[in-house]
Amino acid sequence: MRLAAKYKPKRVSEVVGQREAIARLIEWLTSWKKGYALIITGPPGVGKSSVVHALAADNGWELIEIGPEDSIEQLLPAIQQRGLLMKRKLVVIESADSFTSNQLSSLMKASVFPIVLMVEDLWKPRIRSLRPYCEVLEFKRVPTFAVEGRLAEVAKAEKLTPSSPLASFASLADGDMRAALIDIDAGLASRDRATNVFAALKAIFRGPNSTALAAIDTCDKEPGTLMWWVDENLAAEFTDPKERAAAYDLLSRFSVHKHQNKLASAMLAGFSSIGGKRPGFVSYRPPRPQPVVDEELCQQLATSAHCSTKKIRQELPLLKTFVKVP
Repeated sequence: MRLAAKYKPKRVSEVVGQREAIARLIEWLTSWKKGYALIITGPPGVGKSSVVHALAADNGWELIEIGPEDSIEQLLPAIQQRGLLMKRKLVVIESADSFTSNQLSSLMKASVFPIVLMVEDLWKPRIRSLRPYCEVLEFKRVPTFAVEGRLAEVAKAEKLTPSSPLASFASLADGDMRAALIDIDAGLASRDRATNVFAALKAIFRGPNSTALAAIDTCDKEPGTLMWWVDENLAAEFTDPKERAAAYDLLSRFSVHKHQNKLASAMLAGFSSIGGKRPGFVSYRPPRPQPVVDEELCQQLATSAHCSTKKIRQELPLLKTFVKVP
């Protein structure tokens, strides 16, 4: 992944094959109104996050990145006031379809800065309910000729002699610029572009590390989504208490870094290094739907208990065992 990290776009001019999407993003930012947001969606490796980061860098904007593990209450002050220097900010909510519609709506209403929602599943009910207040920007796969052109620039700069014609790498990448750079770096002129999530799980849990990394890169799920699959199947895969403890420790550290693609992929692949060979077949299952927390109920309970809503959210499953909670 050396070349993918080195040649990740730092300026908008370095982004390949997304001229129309960039123009629409700039147009939306120019006409943004409080209470509204932009939904960005599209396949992996096409520049969704890179464009947003590059645009912020080009314009000297402060980028506020919010993930599902962040506390909404603690972040509200940062998006509700402009500050003395009046520096413009751009708010990016990663894995937005992991939040409840109430959480997203409250952020959209509170923010005095434009909000971009990074969404994997555009048709989740919680996202669908926000559509009247959002514009959708779908990033397309990078055209093959554009991928080949970028690979030619990289090969020249790095003085590489690829194992196959650049057109082969570009074609097999299927519009995924990041995957094409990973392939040319590794000398791989073939790849399974649609690695099934179950095959990816097997590679992540049973390795080796190089196979796990390749499966993560080609999987049709982003690392943040793969984390939920790993969480759901981890206990079934690791039956040895020490191995299971090590796996849960790695999972807890992964949740902090899951929005950093390179580090997140490396940490996911790290599960393949835990313990020795595990014989037998494990039937992997999809993650259970994440419970939707009633924010109004949490607020009422927090007021009554004289504590924070964050504390109530943490203790709500325990409270439900003692009292009847609607």
